[in-house]
Amino acid sequence: MTDERTAVAAFLKKCNAYAEASVERKKERGELDEIAKWESYIEFNQHALEEIANGTLDRWFKPSSEHQPPLVRLNVNDMEHVERSIWLNGVLSPRPVVVAGSTSKEGDRNFAPLSSVMQVSTSPPYLIASFSIHKDKRPRDTLQNLRSTGTVFLNVMPPTPRGATIVDETATPLPFGEDEGALLEMDTVEGEPLLLEESVAAVEASFVEEHRLPDAVATLVVLRVEAVWFSSSTIPSGGLDVLCQHGRDDMTPSPQGWTQRVLKHYGPV
Repeated sequence: MTDERTAVAAFLKKCNAYAEASVERKKERGELDEIAKWESYIEFNQHALEEIANGTLDRWFKPSSEHQPPLVRLNVNDMEHVERSIWLNGVLSPRPVVVAGSTSKEGDRNFAPLSSVMQVSTSPPYLIASFSIHKDKRPRDTLQNLRSTGTVFLNVMPPTPRGATIVDETATPLPFGEDEGALLEMDTVEGEPLLLEESVAAVEASFVEEHRLPDAVATLVVLRVEAVWFSSSTIPSGGLDVLCQHGRDDMTPSPQGWTQRVLKHYGPV
């Protein structure tokens, strides 16, 4: 509730700052007939700010429903693919989305979004990712490229509509060898054709091995991290603000608001 109150109050203050500047501009231009409306708007917002501050509007920020314990067991084996996907993506989310850049053995560039990348080891630095297949049963281009050239750049995208657009466009199913990066204007770092300038950070990784998942069409791939690309050599003090997948198809900023640091996993000091 505190975060919501703070956000609403900050918004109303910005509205009033804009309105007060508008009043001054209208006075300078002699447009006196409009000033009263702006002053009423400022007064209304100021009254709302006072009620937020003194708790009068606390009822607005209460959760819409009380928490209900998860008592209903839903057997995923009884679900069709889409229903199962919606449940799993809804419960196990949000997850960061990366745009994987790779090249074929012929040198053709490919970009594709992935939301299944996970760190599973720090020493050695291993990641895993899951690759499904196309509707025509052929492997994903990124997986084919990893098998032949062994290198991938995992571009971590900014939590912006532009970042979501890049994810959406690079998800376009194109024939093998065609460059998704040509679907929209995307600049890459000089000398690194797979590293997007707009990325928040990137992970350069190499192919280690793959495992066919039992009774599944997806393939689990193990990647070894070779380098992390960032805007400076200074270690971020906390997690980065990145684009995430929330649910089945929605893009959203990484969770922001309250943060509680957990340290017991380090054991006794």
